[in-house]
Amino acid sequence: MSILKPTLRAAPVALATLVLVAGCDRPKPRAGAAAPGPAAGAPAQPAAPPTPTTTEAPPPVPAWAQAYMGRPLNDVLPTQSTECVGNTDNVNLRYQGATPGTRVEGWGWDRTANKPVEHVLLIDDHTGVVIGAGQSGKPRPDVVRARPEVTSPATGWEAVTPKTTGGLYAFGLLADGKSVCRLGHIAL
Repeated sequence: MSILKPTLRAAPVALATLVLVAGCDRPKPRAGAAAPGPAAGAPAQPAAPPTPTTTEAPPPVPAWAQAYMGRPLNDVLPTQSTECVGNTDNVNLRYQGATPGTRVEGWGWDRTANKPVEHVLLIDDHTGVVIGAGQSGKPRPDVVRARPEVTSPATGWEAVTPKTTGGLYAFGLLADGKSVCRLGHIAL
């Protein structure tokens, strides 16, 4: 079964998972995107700040991820699990030097291992190919406050990709080392 294209039999489970995850997702501010207007009587929200940029080169691909790069996710990690929760929050840095790229951040929790998702793979949303990677360990006390099952604030992750436009999926590599779970989608 394809990780990116579930079968119709999996549709009820996928729909239920989508509904649960959507309740945890917070809006992703985008530079240049029109923000929705305030509700009647509500104060106007400030515009999202522009995404920071740098002319520095992106960091190298982590050693653990090199075997996955440029390969279809379904070929290297065909098992998708629902035993995690998480989100792909936003683009937090754009590399605009000689080697362009994008850094994305979010959070992830491995329910089976009862710990943060340690490694994250970024997947091109059109080809299904692994195009970036990163790691967790960033403090996210907001996640611990919002999700009682999450007991560590180190659930935040950052991952880098050379992709600068389009969309991608983030998948957490679970502690078993054999399966992944979807942490969200983001448009760059």
